[in-house]
Order: sequence, then C-alpha cells, then structure tokens
Amino acid sequence: MDCGERGLRSTPVVPSSDAAGGSPGADTGTVSLIQAVLDGIPAQSAWYAPIRDQDGRITDFEVRAAGPHARDVHGRTGKELIGVRALASYPSVAGSSLWEGYLRAMETGGPEEIARYVHVETVEGVAHRSTYTVTATRVGGGLLAAWVRDDDEARLAARMAHTERLGDLGWAYWNLATGQVEWSEHMYAIHERDPADGPLDLEGYATITHADDLPLLRQALATITGTEGAHEFEVRVHTGGRLRHLRIVGEANRDAGGQALEVHGVAQDITHWRHANDQLALTQRRLEEELLLTAELQHIIMPVQESLLTLPGLRVGVRYDAAQTALLGGDWYQAMRLSDDQVLLAVGDVAGSGLPAASAMAKLRHAITGLAFADHDPDRILVALNRLLRCVRPDVLATAVVARYRPEDRTLTFTHAGHPPMLLVRGHTVQRVLHPGVLLGVFDDASYTHANIRLEPDDMLVMYTDGLIERPGRDLYEGLDILAATIAEVVRAAPADRLSAVMEALVPSNTSDDTCILVAHVKPNTEGVPDV
Repeated sequence: MDCGERGLRSTPVVPSSDAAGGSPGADTGTVSLIQAVLDGIPAQSAWYAPIRDQDGRITDFEVRAAGPHARDVHGRTGKELIGVRALASYPSVAGSSLWEGYLRAMETGGPEEIARYVHVETVEGVAHRSTYTVTATRVGGGLLAAWVRDDDEARLAARMAHTERLGDLGWAYWNLATGQVEWSEHMYAIHERDPADGPLDLEGYATITHADDLPLLRQALATITGTEGAHEFEVRVHTGGRLRHLRIVGEANRDAGGQALEVHGVAQDITHWRHANDQLALTQRRLEEELLLTAELQHIIMPVQESLLTLPGLRVGVRYDAAQTALLGGDWYQAMRLSDDQVLLAVGDVAGSGLPAASAMAKLRHAITGLAFADHDPDRILVALNRLLRCVRPDVLATAVVARYRPEDRTLTFTHAGHPPMLLVRGHTVQRVLHPGVLLGVFDDASYTHANIRLEPDDMLVMYTDGLIERPGRDLYEGLDILAATIAEVVRAAPADRLSAVMEALVPSNTSDDTCILVAHVKPNTEGVPDV
C-alpha cells in the first residue's frame, strides 16, 4: 500500500501460511497461480501469507506474491516486496482498522472493505499522511488485497487543475530525445485544441505562432536549450480562429554533459489582460491629448499674461493658475483700457469645472468687455450679466467683482456679486473693501448698486477668486486673514517693486480649484491728480 508523500504502495503484508512460527509455507503451486493472476491485474495488489505463533494466532503477514504496480514507501516495487512483513516494516499498522479488517477477512473468509484508512509513515524523519480504500478477502489460505489511494495524488491533481483554470495556465513537456510530448488538460483548453488530436511538438507549435513572432519563438527556444535556468517570453498564437497572447516560461533539463534532454514549459493566456492594457494605453493617450487640447483652449479663452500691464494711471499684474485636477475651469479676469482712458478691472468665478464652466466663463468675460465699452457702470454691467446667465445658462451660478477706475481723480467705482472682498493695500496696512450683492444667476430680476473710493498714489488693489484663500476644513475668512497678513509682511519689507513682490507671494491655497489673481498698483506720481 502507498504511504506518505512517496507512498507505501505495497499493502501491509497479509497472512498466507498456516505454519506455526517461522516463515510461511504456502503451497508453491498456489503461490505461482496467484502471482500469475496478479501479473495481469492493472492495479496495486498483493497476496499475503499469515504468520502464526505456537497457539495459531496471527502475529504478522508476509508478502508472497505482488502485482507489478505495487510500490512501498521505501521504493520497492512488484516482486521486490516478496518477503516483506507488515508489522515489521510498517509498525503503525498494528491495531489499526486495516489490521482488524485483515483479521476479520481471514476469520470469516468474506470480503472486507476498509474505507478511508489513514496511514502515517515516517520516511527520513518526516511523517507522511495518506488515505486509502482497501479491499481484502481470503484466498488460498492467505489474504488477497487490492487498494486505491483516496487523496494526495488525486487531490493534488484536482488542485493543480483548479489552479490552471483560475490562472488560465497550462503546462507542457517536450522530450527532445524521444519526441514524446505531454500537455495538461488546460493547455488544450488554452489552445482550443481537441485532446483527441494530441499535443503539438515544437515544430508543430511554430505552425500556429503568428508570423511576426516566429523569430522570437526560435530565439526563445535557443535560449532555453542553450542556457541554464528558466526563461520567459510572450508570443501570439492562432487558436480557434482567433489570436491569443501567451506568456510562456520554459526551462530545460540536461544530462551530465549539459546537453538539453527535455523542455518543461508553463503557458498563461494573457489575451484579456493584453487587450485591457492596450485599451488603457489608448485611453491614456486620449487623456493626454484631451489635456493638451484643454490647455490650448484655456489659453485661447484666457490668454496667459507673462508681463505686467501698463494702463492709464496703473500698473497691473494678472495671473491664472489652473487646478491640478482640471485644467479647464470657470475663473476669469479682465484688465483693459476703455475708450475714455478709464480702466476696467474685473475678476469672476463660474461654479464648476470643465467645458461647461469654461463656456459660461467665456460668455461672461466677452459680455463684460462689450458692456464696459458701452460706458456702463459696474452695477449695470452686473445686472446685464445676471440676465445673460438666466437666459442662456440658467443652470450656472457665478460670482464677480467689477470696477471702473478713473485715473483723472483716482476714483474707483465698484460692486460685488457674491464675490470675496477686495483688499486695499495702503502703506503697510491691508483692509477689506466690499460692496455686496447677490450671486449671478440666482434671480431673474436681481439688482445691484455701486460704491466709490478714492485711491492714493502707491496704493494697491488686490482682486482674486476663492481658490487663493479657500481650503477644505478652513473658514473662508480665516483664509482671507492669512492672505492679508501675507501681503502686509511683503510690503513691510519695502521691496523695490511692490507689485511684483506681492504677485510672487500670492500662492493658491486650494490646488484642486483654479485661481485668478489681479493686483492693480496706482502709479506713485500721477501727474495732474490733486491729493485730497
């Protein structure tokens, strides 16, 4: 009987002789006949003679005939098992269900089936556990037994098949000397090949390989057979009318002289993975193209201003910082000279991001320019922008601060539509300037008013969108206080160029939102403007 990992594949020896003590003395003709029968049985089987003491009790069993398929844990096979005694060779059989079954079969003469017999055999200091189903019956004064192993090999084969299915794997073996080829069951499945047609040899495998991959296959085989160790490669093969991508790992076994004798290989079908990977790469390329197109579109809608602007009575710095998560946003600015030498200053923010927000932003920015040239005050501009949104984009909300600067007397006329306060920098102080009004796009009939302030030479006016001060988990006005403190610290350092220094210090606090910044610096020596 097969025991342990290598197995006890000759059954524990069964009684055969009725001789008292000593070696069994079965009839030679009977033993020869039984041996001839076992030689023709394609199963693990043996015939045992009983060993008895002086009182006639069975104390052991000895193999007197064994089938060619029998093998024990010590590597003895077939007739090499003749003379082996059960308890002497396999002590753990004593008192077991197998031993009791053998004794009953000898006593009753009827067949005994010992199901799920668990045998533990220690080989080279390692205990191996095996499970068997054994059938025993009394024949010719001895015991004829046959057995099958219930676990280990069968269970290992089942687990291997399950693993192959889960991993879409198959194994193959090619004997380079004899030409013998073996494929696992799932190797046939991967190649959509009928097992009845048999496996493909290496030459046959080349016939199903994609023509462009044949040089790779030949090079891989040369590497496997010519060098030590396992080697991995990928080829495409034609199977079942379609093309499959296979990842193959192969290794050669060699003789004492280093000559390759056989090749063992494992193939994995990675067709779905390869297609998914190709699709991912295509999606990535499209995303990169879209990002590039988005950036170009953003620059068209909101041109990048690299240098400071010189406008009547003012130097103006403007900057647009795109969000890291979406290049196309709804923030905008406008700083331009009007026909009467006045200056339009505006900053706005359309809710959301992407093309819808950018489209609404472009409409507002273009509309405010036209309205300003029509000599509208900031409050009338906001009324018109609100109507525009309610008519053409009722799904959109926006904020804005719009100002008109008259350099003749340094008067700033301004108003807000739900937008954060402006900051007025005068000397080393920073103060908020706000004339509040409702958000754009909320009500059809929203109305706005404006306010006026008189700026002084060297004043700076800071306009921005909420990305400059907003941060998750922080109050908006806390961010505004931090911004004001940052600007105050910069101007207290008395930089030579106050405008450039302040622009450089303004860094968005929320990189997931786009940000617009506009800083207007009143020229220190404005001629013809009385100081009031």
